[in-house]
Amino acid sequence: MRKALKAVTLMGLAAALIAPAATVKAADMDMGSTKVTIGGQLRERLEWYANEAGSGAGREVGGTYRARLKIKAELSDGVTAVFVPQAVGAWGQNGQGLGLDTGDNQIFKMHEAYMLLANPFGINNVIVKIGRQEVNLGNQRLVGAVGWSQVGRSLDGILVGYVAGDYGLAGFFYGKLYDEATGAGPWLKQGQKDQDIDLYVATWQGKFKPFGIGGTYELTDIYVNPTTNYAKNPDIGVKDGIDLNINTIYGRVTPTFDTDFAKIKLNLEGAYQSGNADFIKANLSPDGKKNHDFDGYFFSVGAGADFDQVTWAPSVFVGYDYYSGDDNKSGDYDAFWSVLPTAHKWLGHSDVLWRDNVYLFNGKGLVNEITQRSPGVEDLYLKLDAKPLDRLTVALDLHYFQTAEDYAVDTKNKIYGVKPDKYKGPTSDDIGWETDLALKYKYSKNLCLSLGWDHFDPDSDFGKAYLGGNDDAEDHIWAQADLKF
Repeated sequence: MRKALKAVTLMGLAAALIAPAATVKAADMDMGSTKVTIGGQLRERLEWYANEAGSGAGREVGGTYRARLKIKAELSDGVTAVFVPQAVGAWGQNGQGLGLDTGDNQIFKMHEAYMLLANPFGINNVIVKIGRQEVNLGNQRLVGAVGWSQVGRSLDGILVGYVAGDYGLAGFFYGKLYDEATGAGPWLKQGQKDQDIDLYVATWQGKFKPFGIGGTYELTDIYVNPTTNYAKNPDIGVKDGIDLNINTIYGRVTPTFDTDFAKIKLNLEGAYQSGNADFIKANLSPDGKKNHDFDGYFFSVGAGADFDQVTWAPSVFVGYDYYSGDDNKSGDYDAFWSVLPTAHKWLGHSDVLWRDNVYLFNGKGLVNEITQRSPGVEDLYLKLDAKPLDRLTVALDLHYFQTAEDYAVDTKNKIYGVKPDKYKGPTSDDIGWETDLALKYKYSKNLCLSLGWDHFDPDSDFGKAYLGGNDDAEDHIWAQADLKF
């Protein structure tokens, strides 16, 4: 009994610090020594882009869905198995039910499939998770599960964690982001490499509770080593390719203080990036040099308050984020690469910034994303929340975006975006404003209804440089029903 309780405690701490919140329990089945819990999620969303940033083009109302089933089997000796199959698709894309959910708009996959060992081999306070799993580091600025996306993100890997009581959790995660040699794999000649991307994370996360205050802290190191599917050995006839080694050290403290009138919240975090890009052929790089160093950085500062004792229980938070950028097309890579973040959570719900390459993360293609030149982002934001009814929450986010480095705006010579060396033409650092409004209504214990409006108003220079020459605003309206059981 004591061992079982310790196992439950370890799993709970791991879920709170590294994994996302579990779905609501639905049914338990006792199968001898095995306890099986079944839960799940059904999320339906309608979206309408009244007009797209830059083009001004509209889009018809479209619907998407996410259907997840979570099966959790608690076995003997602290061993647990978790399976989360998931189907994601778009309304009207499966032939009125006669077709299969396949293709780009329909995805059926195993979102999570892992085993969890509590106190393996009798080693107290240790957990091990092996397999496909969601990974959320801290506030998801660097690694997150992208909960807004219907598909979501999960990583294949191994997590080893050590729980140090109230002081926190030390964790190491190894993940395989991509491997061209999956399965039997090709036989490679001496010196040849397939395309391979590994992720290594070491983190210490905890709460300030033992020190007499609220809030959390985190210190994390992330290493990624993308390689292309080309050889470094010229004797076998393959001459092109690129290898990268990127290390990011990140720290965050978010202390909170209770007062008679409000809970005061502070946020201070930052990261520094180092590493190198090794081009096998010099003419593949932007400036003809084989080697480039990474020298990007990020920081965020903010403060706010929750007024729980006031009517409507309002909260306010003001913050400033800075992601470094590049100001030309040569030299070292000074733009900060945010690895695998939940970008939607922080840089505007319209998602314009990461779509238009002023903010780098693992989006369309890892190597291309990292090595392209980005001007970076500055974000001055205000977040307001209120609860006018017991079941209704209203959230308003305001953003003012600028680039960290000036970008070129030269319509005469058709030079847009990051400046070339010795460029003397007109420049700008303006991006635009964004307003995000969301209403959430708790219909029942299991069902949440949401309605939102996201408005992005680009600066005219940003429209010329990044949006095809136009500064048309974007309006995104959405409605969602999220059912968990």
